Amino acid sequence: MNNFTLNTPDYNIKQMVDVYEPSEDTFLFIDALEADLAFIQARKPTYMLEIGSGSGVITTALGSHLSLTCFTTDINIKACNATRDTGLLNKVQVEPVCMDLASHFRPFLFDILIFNPPYVVTDSEEIIGTGLSRAWAGGIDGREIIDKLLPQVKNILSESGIFYLLLLKENKPDEVAAILEKFGFQHKIIKEKKILGEYLYIVRFIKKQTSKP
Repeated sequence: MNNFTLNTPDYNIKQMVDVYEPSEDTFLFIDALEADLAFIQARKPTYMLEIGSGSGVITTALGSHLSLTCFTTDINIKACNATRDTGLLNKVQVEPVCMDLASHFRPFLFDILIFNPPYVVTDSEEIIGTGLSRAWAGGIDGREIIDKLLPQVKNILSESGIFYLLLLKENKPDEVAAILEKFGFQHKIIKEKKILGEYLYIVRFIKKQTSKP
């Protein structure tokens, strides 16, 4: 148990119809980070990156509690603007970059990597454009975007870094864990919850060679 609290930041995206509204998955992610704050602080992180930041509330919540240099990416320029605004509203400096996933950051290494991905099972054809549908449409098994990121994680995460990933039960979390295990990661489920007919997991991944007994 710990006494740390992460509050949901103030945000205002009423005029941004193409930006994902914080929902139960967002709040579960914040709860998971709150539950894992002692573990995070023990690793003394400096740089964090959230991929697909949407409104920016997850990064802002963590950045308001820890002294971090916060970067985010989103394929939707309106989401990048919303993320910056949320940071400013809560006096947290966030640097959004409009890009797909995180490949352009190489060879920069992050100590915290966060991804609340497009996880909904859809046809591949629904993964189009840069608007709101890109925030939720995940293609086959809801995994098409997730699977694009997995091989990149080892190249953008520091040796003591932490990768937090949200997964839907239909995303086959055991398969995702097995893929990252081949890249040298071990995992732990931090939070899991059934919400609105979905069963969600927040999973923490760290590199095996940096794990502690």
